[in-house]
Amino acid sequence: MTSKKRKTMRVLLIGLVVTLTGCAVQVLSSNPRSVTVEAGQMKIIEAQKLADAECARHKRYARLVIRPTDYTPNHWVFDCVE
Repeated sequence: MTSKKRKTMRVLLIGLVVTLTGCAVQVLSSNPRSVTVEAGQMKIIEAQKLADAECARHKRYARLVIRPTDYTPNHWVFDCVE
């Protein structure tokens, strides 16, 4: 492989890693009654699963109550209900 191709592959790999890291679904806050999850618009299924897992710790399940807005981009809020 030529030096130019290696450099191009390295740049693409670094870009991919940075992109995938930024797309992670994570819990921002959690308590027995609600969970706030940070996730992109296309990650609602993963957000729901993560919220369900958090609510299950309190023998509850997650119900979506607030979707992302211009003021809270990528923030999904779930109530933990019985």
